[in-house]
Amino acid sequence: MTTPPSPEPPDAERPSREDLDRQVRERYATWRDQPRGLGCAVVAAFLVLTTVAFVLAGVAIIAAAR
Repeated sequence: MTTPPSPEPPDAERPSREDLDRQVRERYATWRDQPRGLGCAVVAAFLVLTTVAFVLAGVAIIAAAR
C-alpha cells in the first residue's frame, strides 16, 4: 500500500541553497579566513628562529675571537 502524494512540493520544508550557504558562512566563515592564522604562525616562528640563530652565531663568533 502506498501513501498518497503530498500536496506540497518535495522541497517545501528544505531551506534554499542561499540560506544554507549563508548559515555555513556565519558558522565557519569562508575558507580564505582559515589559513591566515596558520600563515601568521609560520612567519612568526621563522622570524623568531632566525633571530635566535643570528644571536647564537654572534655569540659563537665573539667567543671564538677571545
